[in-house]
Amino acid sequence: MGLMGDLQNTFSWSHSRRGAFERCQRQYWLTYYGSWGGWNRDAPPAVRQAYIEKKLTTRPMWIGTVVHDMAEGVLEDLMAGRNPNPDYHIRKAMSRANSDLRESRSERWREWPSRVCAFQDHYYGQEPPPEAWDEALGIIEAQLRGFFECTTYKRLHQVPERLIEVEKLTKVDVGDVPVWVKLDALVSDGSGGAVVIDWKTGKHHQTSVVAAQLGVYGLYCTLLHDIPADRIIAMHVNLRTGDRTQHPIDDTVLEQARADIQASADAMRTKLVDLPGNLAREEDFPKLPEGDERCAGCAFRRSCGREQPAREEA
Repeated sequence: MGLMGDLQNTFSWSHSRRGAFERCQRQYWLTYYGSWGGWNRDAPPAVRQAYIEKKLTTRPMWIGTVVHDMAEGVLEDLMAGRNPNPDYHIRKAMSRANSDLRESRSERWREWPSRVCAFQDHYYGQEPPPEAWDEALGIIEAQLRGFFECTTYKRLHQVPERLIEVEKLTKVDVGDVPVWVKLDALVSDGSGGAVVIDWKTGKHHQTSVVAAQLGVYGLYCTLLHDIPADRIIAMHVNLRTGDRTQHPIDDTVLEQARADIQASADAMRTKLVDLPGNLAREEDFPKLPEGDERCAGCAFRRSCGREQPAREEA
């Protein structure tokens, strides 16, 4: 039994968990139930396979991870009173990105799925052409530089003492629902209010989804930090363009966030066969219809039986 063998799979809610449940219930089950315990090397083969698949990443996801991790390190430097060197952090992040690519190709993730970067491409034997990786690395470098050049970072660099928390995973109870939240950054406005900052790295962002996520973050600020709703500013910063978009936070938004969390959690818990034990049966979480285009990009298509044979190269 591994070091994590005695962990209990307890129910909780998060923005990403809601997304998985609404996207595909079988994917949800594999993520939160079917892969549980797969970190143990002696786990049943199906569980180990699902756990490896849970840890897979895609190029867009990887871009976001590398950029967010660098941003976290830079802001932690600011909080510690250090003056971050942009060239140093960019070099470090790019070195990490290239190392991720090498490690994924080496397939070391088969032994250490939680420690080694693994791309869906390599897991499913579909290596993209070199120019695809060059493009991804170029996007990463451009967004890393964009981070240092954006107005939001420049302002934080001027007032580092106002940083309250950075990428801090925290649990807060919303009614009877334990909710996990991790803000990219929470900043004091210097007069009793706060600004929630969410970095975005992807090409497309659905406004309603971003607004709902930031509404949950606003609720977190009122519950954990006792900040009044009308003193919270929530914004997402697009590191591709440098644009900032503010999302209003008020009592109506917070009540909607509460209602959404409760309704989502209730829908998830209704599917359980044992609520106190947080037990769920695979057959109660249906797959998407055969042929659904969303299956093509799902990490679990092997465990789900939706894997397509790799196409032969011309």
